[in-house]
Amino acid sequence: MSDKYGARNNQGHHVIAKDDPMALKVLKEEHHIFRGLFDEARDANSHRLVAIARELCMRLTIHMTIEEEILYPALKTTIGPDEVNEGIVEHQSGKIMIAELEQLDGDEELFSSKVHVLGEETVHHIDEEDEDLFEEAKEAHAKGKLDLDAIGEQLRARQQELYDQIVATGEIGKTREADAEEVAQV
Repeated sequence: MSDKYGARNNQGHHVIAKDDPMALKVLKEEHHIFRGLFDEARDANSHRLVAIARELCMRLTIHMTIEEEILYPALKTTIGPDEVNEGIVEHQSGKIMIAELEQLDGDEELFSSKVHVLGEETVHHIDEEDEDLFEEAKEAHAKGKLDLDAIGEQLRARQQELYDQIVATGEIGKTREADAEEVAQV
């Protein structure tokens, strides 16, 4: 694929719009970071690729956690479970790949390929969120069915709490995200 993922940050629904509620701004900011990091990973030397992969694994884990703990439950009750459940299943796929990457040291033959595939899957997922799920959420917000500004405050606070936990202990700690048994039932 010759075009860069980051170019999408300035296109269509991927743009952080002035009228986007806070929840969408918080999540789209992260989406922009993910696209940029995956672009950088394409041309990185092996040492830099390991650092990028570590950062991506941490950021993606926190991002998926706050979506599953806060955003997705709110969206299930307002826009329905179908797209939300699809997102949870896509997260599970990403979590498996992240767990595999976290067990590698970067010298393995398939390390670069795993980062690349994680990028393809992640960008597909975040593109769908920006274009579909977030637009539906924005409509529900405009109709007063959902307060994405209040949800955004919760997302930002939980995100900071998780980053602080990593700084303090090196681990994300206990979360309330979907677990494998729940995903199997979806």
